[in-house]
Amino acid sequence: GRPAPAAAPRPAPEAAVADRGPEQIAVELGGVTRFVAIADIAYVEAQGDYARLHTDEGSHLVRIPLSTLEERWAARGFVRIHRRHLVSLARIDELRLDSGTTTVRVGAAELQVSRRHSRELRDLLMRHATG
Repeated sequence: GRPAPAAAPRPAPEAAVADRGPEQIAVELGGVTRFVAIADIAYVEAQGDYARLHTDEGSHLVRIPLSTLEERWAARGFVRIHRRHLVSLARIDELRLDSGTTTVRVGAAELQVSRRHSRELRDLLMRHATG
C-alpha cells in the first residue's frame, strides 16, 4: 500500500474563525484577511475613524475607532494614555517624567501621555508591577 499522506492542516470552518474573535483581530489588506493576536499588539494609534495596530512585526490599519478598541480591550490591559494612543500595560518598558511631561517607551516607540491620563497610568503601572 501507499504511505499515508502527511496530515495537511485542514482549513478551519467559518465557525472556528468566528470563535477566535476575542483573542485576535481581523485585519484586511487588499482583499486578504489576516488575524493578528491581540497579545502581539504593543499599542494602537488613532487615525481618524481607523486605528493603526502596532506589533513587533509592523503595523496594521483597522476600520475601528480607538474608543471602541479601548472599551473592548480594557480587560486585556490596554489603557488610554492620550486621545491618540491606547497602550498595552504589559508592553510598557519605561515611564518617564520630564519637566511635567510624561512619556512611555513601548519597544522602540516613545509615546506622550496626556496630563489627564498620567496619574491614572502611573497608578495602574504600580499595581500591575506589584500585582
